Amino acid sequence: MKQPSKKELEELKKEALQKENWEKVEGFQATRPTSIRLPDKMIHDLQYLAQIRGEKSYQKLLKNWVTEKVSYEMELVSLAKKKKTGT
Repeated sequence: MKQPSKKELEELKKEALQKENWEKVEGFQATRPTSIRLPDKMIHDLQYLAQIRGEKSYQKLLKNWVTEKVSYEMELVSLAKKKKTGT
């Protein structure tokens, strides 16, 4: 297989960095970094919980928990709206 030229590589990199191209990939969700401050003890506890649950990191465990909670809360909001409108 022939190696791409420098120009072709630059074009591929440029194309790969365009957000709209990634949004076409099935299952891809754009994310952005965020930061929250947590007490040291809580981080230690999260690391321990992640380890015993087989997660790769406490950040992944925390992200999963936040995802679950947000989904649950959004479902509650949806149900409350339906009840309010009578549908």
